[in-house]
Amino acid sequence: MTRLQIEIAGGRVTFAGRIDESAQLATLASQLLPGPVVLVPEGVTFVSSVGLREWIRFLRALRESGHAVTLERVGDVLMTQMNLISELRGLAVTSFHAQYECASCRNEAQPLVDATLSPVPCGECGSPMQLADFPERYLTIFRT
Repeated sequence: MTRLQIEIAGGRVTFAGRIDESAQLATLASQLLPGPVVLVPEGVTFVSSVGLREWIRFLRALRESGHAVTLERVGDVLMTQMNLISELRGLAVTSFHAQYECASCRNEAQPLVDATLSPVPCGECGSPMQLADFPERYLTIFRT
């Protein structure tokens, strides 16, 4: 998938593909109806530096226009990029994908993680999995 696909259904916006210089995010905020907005970027596969800048501008425009923004099912690649930007700290993220590893059987996976950080069971052996990367790559955004 090379282009960013955006699907709007009421106040729910789903993203799939690449967020790069070709992503059309500049006018997206103005296309949404007033009220809460749920962004679902689970299908994002790549984020360039230009794409990340546009994503930040998009989030800023939503906030400035009074939308309450929640992110659900954030893809691993976007979650790690958003954690690098201090402006995005405290953003309402309810769930995200992250790199996990099982200490028992060495299974690796990118499960959907609830933002409450409930234990993630291994899909192979059922043992609790552990974050396989530095926590800062995924958890900095939750600090205010």
